[in-house]
Amino acid sequence: MIPYQTPPTGPQNPYMPPAWPAVNPAYLQEKRRLQQSSLYFGIAIILYFAVNLAAGQLFSFLTQLLYQLTGRPLFGNSEVAYYFLNMTVYILSFTVAFGAYLLFLKMPWKTAVPFRPVPVGTVLLSIPTSFAFSVIGSILTSILSLILSLSGYQPVTSDIAVPVTVPGLVLYFILLAVLPPIFEEIAFRGILMQSLRRFGDSFALLVSALLFGLFHLNMIQAPYAFLLGLWFGYLVLRTGSLRISMVLHACINLSAGIMSIFMSNMTEETLIVVNLIYIVFWIFTGTAALLFLILRAHGSFKLYPARTWMRMGKKCGVFFSSATMIIGLLAILYFMLQNFVRVA
Repeated sequence: MIPYQTPPTGPQNPYMPPAWPAVNPAYLQEKRRLQQSSLYFGIAIILYFAVNLAAGQLFSFLTQLLYQLTGRPLFGNSEVAYYFLNMTVYILSFTVAFGAYLLFLKMPWKTAVPFRPVPVGTVLLSIPTSFAFSVIGSILTSILSLILSLSGYQPVTSDIAVPVTVPGLVLYFILLAVLPPIFEEIAFRGILMQSLRRFGDSFALLVSALLFGLFHLNMIQAPYAFLLGLWFGYLVLRTGSLRISMVLHACINLSAGIMSIFMSNMTEETLIVVNLIYIVFWIFTGTAALLFLILRAHGSFKLYPARTWMRMGKKCGVFFSSATMIIGLLAILYFMLQNFVRVA
């Protein structure tokens, strides 16, 4: 953490911005550091898409070449090859992008990836609460999708293909419920959020959750992921550990994978009943678990106050306005627009 000079105290109109930051050296230094973080993370976004596209094309070419030479698909199973290649591209994209961001900042690994022990009771109570937030996120996403469809376009998502073989099933759950809880939590609740904490915990939480949602590249998952990103990030800030968010992320993704497999063979009437039971169960158990969490916290649910010179709106404006960040956001927007279809 970089220490900051305490802003001057004294009587001041809380509804008017202070007059001193524009010429205050500490304010300007903080702004430069935030601009630097924005520049570096914009580069990380560009690297993410560059590696993702290049690796995807390269591996597809090599797979086709191998098939032409041998007459057999990679690993002798096209489904296994599909999951294996997706896993490889996924790991490379996150490793290169966020590894570069970490190197640019020269941030120690232990600071970027806090991994302290977390009380078992806190983790167990957080699981149903997380499912309740996921249900709320799904409902909000459905409402948003309905509103967007009024424009004549419907948001869609590119889901991972459901496996039909045992090896494919194993790789499917590794790709869905093992890799994202590790790599995405290290990337967003670890490297990104921890690097921004020097500008205030609330700012770091908001930006990391927002970018976590945007990185899903579709309007079906983005609002849902943003809400869960806020909850996961808050727990990491309160516990000082990525362990809790990794466990919760794995539980949510594992449940989604199991539900997608079982629901694929259900009738529409059965699907409606199962969804209703799922929603009611997690809303009630999640609310009860949240109340217990509040009691365990003894009312201490606040984030640490920001000791920074800039206000939240100004910090967001600076962070999202560097040249590389704008290019990165335009790339995200481009891929999000690809996940819309015209309503028939």
